[in-house]
Amino acid sequence: MLRPIPRRILQSVAKVQVCSGIDLYQNQTFDEYTVNRVHVQPVSEVRKSKDNVEYSLNAVLFVDARLSSPRLDWVTLFKGAHDLGGDMIITIRDREYTVMSIDELRDDTDKLHHWELGLQ
Repeated sequence: MLRPIPRRILQSVAKVQVCSGIDLYQNQTFDEYTVNRVHVQPVSEVRKSKDNVEYSLNAVLFVDARLSSPRLDWVTLFKGAHDLGGDMIITIRDREYTVMSIDELRDDTDKLHHWELGLQ
């Protein structure tokens, strides 16, 4: 079993906005969450989606399964937003990102260790 990501690294707070619907004027409506004890790491990489579409990442957000709170079902929130044709938006340190991908990483016992959110 892997230890959690060290608490000293998880010093950021993320404001999460998840599309919950489309209003009468075709604007997205959002549910909002505040997640404590996360870490954002700047990156510069290009990835391909399952649909073979390339996109660039500007950062990766690390959310620990044990220390970050509250614990959200990131995959379900992301899928729900995209099923509605909307976005999942993360704001950290006054910088706004759009979530492009979510990966669940597990330890050697197949227990969830952390999530990595690819941000653009």
